[in-house]
Formats: sequence, C-alpha cells, structure tokens
Amino acid sequence: MRNKQEWFNKKVAAVPKDVMSEVQLSADIIARIDTLLKEKNMTQRDLARKMGKSDAVVSRWTTGFPNLTLRSIAEISAALGAPLIKVAR
Repeated sequence: MRNKQEWFNKKVAAVPKDVMSEVQLSADIIARIDTLLKEKNMTQRDLARKMGKSDAVVSRWTTGFPNLTLRSIAEISAALGAPLIKVAR
C-alpha cells in the first residue's frame, strides 16, 4: 500500500501548477453551483429550464471539469441570483 501512495504522490507532484490550479477552480465552481442549487431548493433540471438550456448542458457543468466561459459563469450567476466567483481586488 505504501508504494502505491508514494507513486501517487510523485504523480501529483509532477502535475504542472497551472493544471492543478485549473482543476481546483473547476472543482470550486462546481461545488458553488451545487451549494446554490441546494440553498434555493432547485434541481439541475430547474436551472436548465430557467436558463433555457438542456438538462445535458447543465449536467456537464455540474459533473466532471467543465470548461466554462466567463459568459456561462455570468449566466449561471444571474439564474441563481448569486455570484459563482469573486475577483480579489
């Protein structure tokens, strides 16, 4: 078991920092969408209908690692009535 953990740790350490940052940002956005949906007692289907999108599109946004555009982020934020991300000043 220890060898597998060491192997995994080496592989993770070899991932470029920008890729790790992208993965973390994607995970954070997915978690934020999920949190807002729960807070508003909405389903993914509710969000899709509110935005005029297909269920499949919203499903892709909330599973895996979507490549969301700023436009998509703004549209989702508007539909949920809360920001998905905040930019530090």
